[in-house]
Amino acid sequence: MTAPPAPDRVTDRATERAEAERLFAALRAHGAAPVEADILQPAGTLLDLYGEDIRGRAYVTTDPLRGEMMLRPDFTVPVVQRHMAEGAEPARYTYLGPVFRRQDHHGPRASEYLQVGFEVFDGTDPAAADAEVFAVFARLLAPLSLRPVIGDIGLLTAAVAGLDASPARKAALMRHIWRPARFRALLDRFSGRTRPTPERRALLERLAAAPAEALIAAAGPLNGARGADEIAARIDMLRHEAAEPPLPAPQVAAL
Repeated sequence: MTAPPAPDRVTDRATERAEAERLFAALRAHGAAPVEADILQPAGTLLDLYGEDIRGRAYVTTDPLRGEMMLRPDFTVPVVQRHMAEGAEPARYTYLGPVFRRQDHHGPRASEYLQVGFEVFDGTDPAAADAEVFAVFARLLAPLSLRPVIGDIGLLTAAVAGLDASPARKAALMRHIWRPARFRALLDRFSGRTRPTPERRALLERLAAAPAEALIAAAGPLNGARGADEIAARIDMLRHEAAEPPLPAPQVAAL
């Protein structure tokens, strides 16, 4: 039995470098100023930004003169330092270089890879700045048929706030925005993509058949922590939710 040939890492790296240079040149042409950064970064600055958790993800070393240092895990600190030193706003920056992240298991994520980035500092219209960054990358990466992933939770909260929905529905979605499965289940329910369970339908029918006070009285003595007023408020909320129209399909699709 013979082993399959090892991948040509030299060719792979050359291809990666060429693609990175293409993106870097395009971002400079868009008006972004290039940022050069040392590969060794002061650990104290990174710890202030990320907390002690960064130790588990970064390569840490000690320099006899400079103290504790880390191999650059990303370009965030150098870009922010450059912006603070120059102070101009709006400002656009781009960077290209290797970054290093420790991995705790073998998988698709590399421990060293080239990173190309684009940062916009514009406090006058943050939403427009976010849209610009996304549009630029969408255009540049279109030939690669990639699926974009956004890590800014603020975009999702803004989208929820802009829904054509009641404050109660928006609040429910906001409460579970950090729980993807629960958030998706609520979104499906509010949009009508999932039908109520038989138990929920029976409950809603019962709530619609009599005033809240009569339902509470028929249930017998109260034994839980909630009082009659809280239970009545919950009944009213369920009634209002059941009477609401489904969320608009285009808005749900955008989320």
